[in-house]
Amino acid sequence: MDTKYVNSRKSTVILKYNDKDATKVFTDDMESFSWTDCASGEADTISLTLNNRKLKWLKGAWFPQSSDFIKMSIKVVHWRKQSDNRTVYCGKFAVDEFEAGGFPSTVDIRGISIPIHTSFNVTQRNKTYKKTSVREILSEIAGRANINLVFTAGNQNIDEISQEGRTDMEFAFSLCGDYDISMKVYNDKLVAYSQTEYEKRKKSFTLNKSDLGDSDAYHFSRSVARIYDSVKLQYQNKDGKNITYQYTVPGKKGKRPLFLSVSADSHADAERKAKAKLAENLRQAVTATFKVMGDPRYQACKVFEVAGFGKFDGRYFIDKAVHSKSGGYYTTINCHRCVTNIK
Repeated sequence: MDTKYVNSRKSTVILKYNDKDATKVFTDDMESFSWTDCASGEADTISLTLNNRKLKWLKGAWFPQSSDFIKMSIKVVHWRKQSDNRTVYCGKFAVDEFEAGGFPSTVDIRGISIPIHTSFNVTQRNKTYKKTSVREILSEIAGRANINLVFTAGNQNIDEISQEGRTDMEFAFSLCGDYDISMKVYNDKLVAYSQTEYEKRKKSFTLNKSDLGDSDAYHFSRSVARIYDSVKLQYQNKDGKNITYQYTVPGKKGKRPLFLSVSADSHADAERKAKAKLAENLRQAVTATFKVMGDPRYQACKVFEVAGFGKFDGRYFIDKAVHSKSGGYYTTINCHRCVTNIK
């Protein structure tokens, strides 16, 4: 037996279709797959391209129905070294799009992580929430979508806020963004977490320039326009008095402030909104994209160390990871330098 062949590197997917194992059915016809894993602001998605030369995917049992869903994992075997076998669960995806074409004869099946069979992303609501909190609003929205809320961020009381004709999905993303809360829908859960706290976490791995292969690529971007050292926010209190809140990043001189004019219920509300907007801008100041050999460890929300790139070295947060295989397995990482100095 050829031991070298038996222990060769391999990547594949594991699939359940409507909770029934369908791995062999799909992988026998698999031309390519992709999984887009987002930290916040977008839905996770999958895409499967299948060979359809026998028209199997246009007939009977395997023609997608509107209520179908897929649970997908990516598995690697002997990946970075012998016995390096790992599996990452990508989540549950509602089958959203189905396309067939030729030549060659193929079908594309696309899934999305949001609850598309509810009003979550379609119904525009004019609703006012009073004497509530971010957590309570998200709990109500999750309930309407028949999914569970996982809330690990610091809560914020809200005196009054209006949805103003937005869908639940649009409103939830906007509400979370006001308070530096990141949100994603994953595996029938609405997950809300503090991005600032996540960016303080221990690094998961290090990406060295010396690790990049001949087919790998990278791109860094630095925007001076996004670099602020302080923030000034003007708001009107309940008595109609104009109030100015100002915050300077520790160790900075406050010579380049970000000016904001937004509504706020209180000093605490103004403080959190101001710091959230400052952090949002700073996270766009230094960004990077890597296209590297695929690996399940490259997941949204993870912190990693970049080394060997000079002034761009440091800790980065993964905003999006796109895993794709069409011949070779690659991961494209979109990330930004961690912002941890806003107290």
